[in-house]
Amino acid sequence: MVPLRAQWAAPGVLVASGLAVHYLGHDAIELPLRNYVQMDLRDGGTLPYHDIGSYVQYVPSAMHLSLGLAGCRARMPFMDRVVESSIAHLSALCLSRIPKYIFHSQRPDGGDFKSFPSGHSILAFTGAELTRMDYGNWWGAGAYAMSVFVGLDRIYGDRHWLGDVLAGAGLGILSAHIGACLAGPVKNWLGLPEFNWDGAGSRKVQLTVAAVSDPVSGTICPALSLAF
Repeated sequence: MVPLRAQWAAPGVLVASGLAVHYLGHDAIELPLRNYVQMDLRDGGTLPYHDIGSYVQYVPSAMHLSLGLAGCRARMPFMDRVVESSIAHLSALCLSRIPKYIFHSQRPDGGDFKSFPSGHSILAFTGAELTRMDYGNWWGAGAYAMSVFVGLDRIYGDRHWLGDVLAGAGLGILSAHIGACLAGPVKNWLGLPEFNWDGAGSRKVQLTVAAVSDPVSGTICPALSLAF
């Protein structure tokens, strides 16, 4: 179990770094980085941008809920992960929306004044840290790799500054730990029963696909059976 102080160290460092880079090192760090990415890597913005990060941002959170259903050994059963994830993502939503109105920071592309922090990064890193905590470092490394991609994709697409992404990563990790800390008390308060039916329990999900013949048309159709 990670010591309590260490759980809050990484979020604190990342959020502080994001604030420092964005508000103290904007001209020295963020502007040169943006110019390099947009002028050199994107050839003055002429290279296409497909906003893949807007889809990848959901993958770590989906991994956190679904890996146990596929048979991976998890720290807690599915219903506990649902409660944990719900609290974490509610926290992520608040930590994403409220600071945007407080800091009122303009996006690098000039689109609006909701740049700081990066909401995409918050969501992605929330799911990544939840995955790491509940499935271990190997699965967590894969989820974190996708989260880093989301942050880089937002910078590449000229939607966020570097400080936005750093702060978003820290707030996402913080949201995951809020969910982990409050999951037990909230579950007890709601009186939710115990369900040990996924990878955290004794049975794994069994998926069977078989070919069957339609009794009316005689057409061969696939049949899907899911047992848990």
